[in-house]
Amino acid sequence: MSALKIVLLLSYICIASISAAIITPAIPAIGHTYHLSQGTITWVVSIFLLGYVIGQLLYGPLANRFGRVGALRAGLCLNLLGIVVCLASVFLHNYLLLLLGRFMTALGAASGLACTFMLINESLSLEKAKQAMSYAIVSFSVGIGLAVTIGGVVTQYFHWQMCFWLLLVHGAFMLYCTRYFQETLKKQMPLNIKHIWQGYVMAISHKQLVIYALGVGLVSVFAYGYSVAAPIYAQSVLKLSASQYGYWNLINMFGMLGSGFLGSFLMRRFGPTITLRIALLGLLPALLSLLGIVYFASTHSLWFFFTTTVLYLVTGIIFPAASYLASNALTDKASASSMMSFINMGSAMLGVVIMGYLPFASMTALLVLLIGFYVLVSLLVINL
Repeated sequence: MSALKIVLLLSYICIASISAAIITPAIPAIGHTYHLSQGTITWVVSIFLLGYVIGQLLYGPLANRFGRVGALRAGLCLNLLGIVVCLASVFLHNYLLLLLGRFMTALGAASGLACTFMLINESLSLEKAKQAMSYAIVSFSVGIGLAVTIGGVVTQYFHWQMCFWLLLVHGAFMLYCTRYFQETLKKQMPLNIKHIWQGYVMAISHKQLVIYALGVGLVSVFAYGYSVAAPIYAQSVLKLSASQYGYWNLINMFGMLGSGFLGSFLMRRFGPTITLRIALLGLLPALLSLLGIVYFASTHSLWFFFTTTVLYLVTGIIFPAASYLASNALTDKASASSMMSFINMGSAMLGVVIMGYLPFASMTALLVLLIGFYVLVSLLVINL
């Protein structure tokens, strides 16, 4: 597979993250439009993550039966249908219909993450797969970074509903580009519920797979939790407009891009296991810096975004190491990738839901959640 095709393939990882993040700068505006509480407005992201979580369990069996590319295309079609429902909800001024559309969009977009890991592991050699995994976080994080910036500008100067038109164009383009990939499935497997269940039971019973998948989940808890909490914090404490928040958020891309290159170097030099431990240790100073920001209620935008840039840098190193270890824990790559993605996005979904109902301000809730999850993952990895 050529380098250009690998880059294109990696871009499918961020389809869902773009869809989830692009409307986050509009969260305060959406809450105002529908007169929603903090706990209720977070369901714009939470319901998306719920669909994303369920999708992770569906595409493994579908990919084994209909092929990796076939399952990917089916998901992308559902993604487009969900975006159309979101557009309809805006015109009808119906919040529940918006949530339904977000759920459908996520259920379809989930094919991007699940099927991409299968295609990477089956299309590339072991060494190239490791390298591709190290750059996967760049796609994941840059997708979120650009989406937040674009969403901020669109919200500020147009209307947040325009975000869905952009997603519709993006989704159609990604569906078209699937024609450039060849099927990697060698032998089709029937949709046997008992066999599928046994595969997932075996996956979730594998201690190392679960622990490393939780490591990937730590990254997603931060990324999606940040996408919910940061716009509210930027507006209420930093006094930034939606577009200003989007521009400041571009600083985070230095951390995102740097993580890809640094992660690739560390993976080659030390291997994924040691790389993961180094990154977990490096996350501690960044969390302490965020604690200082929240404790002092700092209004310094530079301090805040420098800290989040470091957080993106370090979590971007955790992602490829943990995802490589988890997705290769079993010989059944489809079951391993699906269960890893399920635990990963399940962690993010639960994290965002819990954030919305914690009795703290949004950024404080994110900090409490991150520290708790960080301690859990670190202790589990140390004891392996």
